[in-house]
Amino acid sequence: MPTEPVSIDGLTFDALIESDESWDADVPVFPVETGFEVSDSVILRPIKLNMRLYLTNTPVTWRKLHGNSPHRVQEVLECLRQIYLRKEAITVKTNEADYVNMAIVSISLPKNIEVGEAREIPISFQQIRTVEAATTTIPANLGRGGGTGTNAGTANTNVSPTPATSSSGGDEDGGNRGSILFNLAGSVGLLGR
Repeated sequence: MPTEPVSIDGLTFDALIESDESWDADVPVFPVETGFEVSDSVILRPIKLNMRLYLTNTPVTWRKLHGNSPHRVQEVLECLRQIYLRKEAITVKTNEADYVNMAIVSISLPKNIEVGEAREIPISFQQIRTVEAATTTIPANLGRGGGTGTNAGTANTNVSPTPATSSSGGDEDGGNRGSILFNLAGSVGLLGR
């Protein structure tokens, strides 16, 4: 016997007709090398929760909590619409578990002549996974280059309209005969020599 009614962001219902909780993960398709930490390759997807809830103006269950009101169904439906439109993370509570950081993925508000003013409401949720951003200070010894620990220098980010030449090579091409670009240009006939 449930000890408390199902609630969505504090909004309570008469009964939970059915519930389906889904846990999915993406696993590696290709072989994983022996000794490799497999858990690094398994990606857990957010929890999904599908429920069908029952709501009426004259509740049979939780009567002391809900009371009788000819407008209760319409008031609860309007609250559900507002929760959906707010697009915020909410908590869904059932007798078995509390689901935090959930968002409404879909909701249906059907009318059925057989149940009159009462409603059976299918609703789906998906968990919003959150992380915390963190900043850190890089130790001064990690900001140095090479084995000497001297300043690694700066990179020139200016684009030069003409290629830089080296005066140490002594060749008329500026000492670039060993460069990949020089050899590539020569192989397609761009050097004109």
